[in-house]
Amino acid sequence: MKKTVFAILFVCLSMQLFFGQEYLKLNLKIDTDKTVNETEHFYLMEIINNGNSTAKFNINIDNTACQYIENNKQVDLIQSVLSKNKSQVNNQFSIKSGESIEFYVKISRPKDIKRNTWNCSEIKAKSLTGESLSNSVIIKSLIPDPEKFN
Repeated sequence: MKKTVFAILFVCLSMQLFFGQEYLKLNLKIDTDKTVNETEHFYLMEIINNGNSTAKFNINIDNTACQYIENNKQVDLIQSVLSKNKSQVNNQFSIKSGESIEFYVKISRPKDIKRNTWNCSEIKAKSLTGESLSNSVIIKSLIPDPEKFN
């Protein structure tokens, strides 16, 4: 009986440790150094493999609803993933256990975009089958009206 209870507790604790932590940890390392008036912004990101095996994944970036901002004050921007030297990447990454990779997220806006609006871009790592493997990082961007912006 004691062995059964111990085995059940061990399985529950193991599941809590496995599911209680993110497999991959995504961080914003360096924020953009451009002013909000610029049409392109680059954000240096880092992803760390906290798991016990090599992780293969894609970086997904989606326009998402900004919390506490009316829908008519939100717009979609254009996002892309770039390598650390800011060149195009395949967007399929592989990281060994305990290692990390740095990459850039580029967020740009078209010239004809509605001004005095906001965008929220959600970044996360997903498995090749679409399963979420990391925490989300949300980058909130203001698209100012140049006539009203000092």
